[in-house]
Amino acid sequence: FQILFDQAQRSVKQQLHNFVKDVRKFKETKKHFDRVREDMEIAQVKNAQAPRNKPHEVEEATSSLSITRKCFRHLALDYVLQINVLQAKKKFEILDAMLSFMNAQYSLFQQGYNLLDELDPYMKKLAAD
Repeated sequence: FQILFDQAQRSVKQQLHNFVKDVRKFKETKKHFDRVREDMEIAQVKNAQAPRNKPHEVEEATSSLSITRKCFRHLALDYVLQINVLQAKKKFEILDAMLSFMNAQYSLFQQGYNLLDELDPYMKKLAAD
């Protein structure tokens, strides 16, 4: 019983630990996404405040905004992809961990049943004696 319980616990623990790692990666991506979003907002403000009579500053602000937008769009798509992957994994990983634990329990009780089933003729013989 103890061996099966330890194996089941390790299996569930490992699967859930892997899921937690994915959640941590997702949080890091979210932080990065938020930083780039703030950078884009700053670039938008600079572009809006750029004096229109100075073409060099307008061109620099527009270029900065364009580059920041591209980076933001790329990260936004990556962020949405990670959300979708995490949602899909959440359902699968947790169910798989519980199924693994249930299979270990089933195996334990099946082995116990088989052991007692083998002892049945011996117990009947003892009862008769």
